[in-house]
Amino acid sequence: MGKIMNLMRIKTSVFYLLLGLAVLKPLSSSASVLTDSLISAGNRHYMDKQFDQAVDCYSRVISLGYEGSSLFYNLGNAYFKLNNMPKAILYYEKARILDPGDDDIRQNLAIANTRIVDKIDNIPYFFLRRWISGLADSLSPDQWALLSLVLFALSLASLFFYAVSRGYQIKKIGFSIGVTMLVLSVTGMIMMFNRKHNIRHSLSAIIMAPVVNVKSSPEEQGTSVFVLHEGTRVMLVDSVQQWKEVKIPDGNKGWVPDSVLAAI
Repeated sequence: MGKIMNLMRIKTSVFYLLLGLAVLKPLSSSASVLTDSLISAGNRHYMDKQFDQAVDCYSRVISLGYEGSSLFYNLGNAYFKLNNMPKAILYYEKARILDPGDDDIRQNLAIANTRIVDKIDNIPYFFLRRWISGLADSLSPDQWALLSLVLFALSLASLFFYAVSRGYQIKKIGFSIGVTMLVLSVTGMIMMFNRKHNIRHSLSAIIMAPVVNVKSSPEEQGTSVFVLHEGTRVMLVDSVQQWKEVKIPDGNKGWVPDSVLAAI
């Protein structure tokens, strides 16, 4: 229990992280004051074990249009304390998309996933795909962009030495380093765009209804092929009117009403 309590600490620097992670228009002074006030109030309510009020404060910040990994993490913690595992998992997943390297987010998400009914084995991905995905998730889009710019600058410097030097060995080394840095810079840009795409176009959702009969076709009369329970993460495959085709980690697919889903 002590370990869980330690993992559930509030991230008090959330407002300043929001300034860097927000994916919307710049803050006006009045909006900044209101947002800071709501986050501070939410943190106080959480520390006072008033978790309903904490949820209300954090949710109001999100309703204003602001997003950030720490904001989602804190809201997930509050829902966890209220024993609302579907929403706790939803906001931990949202936080993980923005900051996949954060150990607290990953550990709290793992703890919350032990509290749900469905335990579904993942189909193992090809190791190269896992490696590329893990590499892309290791840095934020801004960090990938900065790294790419640094590598590009090093590439230009190396190619400059190649152009102005007279020694064959120096020219050879300068050219080799310059081309390598350029390739790595382009790779960094690709990783940045990949991370941005994953953040903006998440194709996953969380089951929010206690029990859902997954259908063979997008209609109530369809045959039930399997059952899912609240808190389970699914991939969104297709959409027909008010129905979504979902896929679970073991590869099984079926249709559910979109009303039972909350997109990550």
